[in-house]
Amino acid sequence: MKRLLAALLCAATPAIAQVSALPPEVQQVLRDTGTAMGPEPFNRTAAAFAPLMPPAAPTLRDAQYGPDPRNRLDVFSPGPGARPVLVFVHGGGFVGGDKARAGVHFYQNIGGWAARNDMVGVTITYRLAPAHPFPAVIEDITAALAWVRANIAAHGGDPARIILFGQSAGAAHVADYLAANAAAPGVAAGVLVSGVYDAASYPAGPTARSYYGNDEALLRARSALPGLTRLTIPMVTANAEFDPAPFHAQGALLPERMRARHMLLRGHNHVSPVFGFGSADTELSNAILTLR
Repeated sequence: MKRLLAALLCAATPAIAQVSALPPEVQQVLRDTGTAMGPEPFNRTAAAFAPLMPPAAPTLRDAQYGPDPRNRLDVFSPGPGARPVLVFVHGGGFVGGDKARAGVHFYQNIGGWAARNDMVGVTITYRLAPAHPFPAVIEDITAALAWVRANIAAHGGDPARIILFGQSAGAAHVADYLAANAAAPGVAAGVLVSGVYDAASYPAGPTARSYYGNDEALLRARSALPGLTRLTIPMVTANAEFDPAPFHAQGALLPERMRARHMLLRGHNHVSPVFGFGSADTELSNAILTLR
């Protein structure tokens, strides 16, 4: 484990920690939270960033892209045109999460950031484990992207320039989708932040295993890693400095043969890179802009 973490830290793109652009009290929350996971540190992080977030509201809300009640997406468009499209897949430990939550800014902040930066933002909600195990979310992402390709031109987007972005469990689902469709991913670029890419080596627990299962042979067969080596689209991959160790170990497994820039987001905890998307810390968002 220590060798994997050392390899990740050495390979990550050197960068000035732009977290220093955030107010001192927000930086202190991130330091105090550290590698802690769960509702309390997540809520503290969200509350710290909320006053910094510009207002963001979708121009199209809850479009149904599939038959399940959770097959919904929001569109954030700055108007007519043919802009790149950023499709975001949320996290939630495989068993929770949503594209938007009442009373909090995430993940409308990501769609709003895309619209302010001459892109069209799309945020999706998908089916959850344990009721919907692997490969349910590969199917949901496939359906959501089909909706985007068929409809996004009417909202100012270019269906040939889709960037697919996932964080935590969302990054795992994006990786699974890309691995399953490596020869023809149907997207122009990808972004993976703090994800799980090899369920067999990720510590056994009630969340990831509720989606991927417990059979060791199946876990190995469901690893995204072999498919990721066949990708030819440009990628940005990242870990937060205060990600728990298993997420750093997963990041270290990402194949060097990917056309990827790997980043270590210093000063951030597991959720702050996406909860703070659109804030003064632009390290990750600027990297995504290079994919347009």
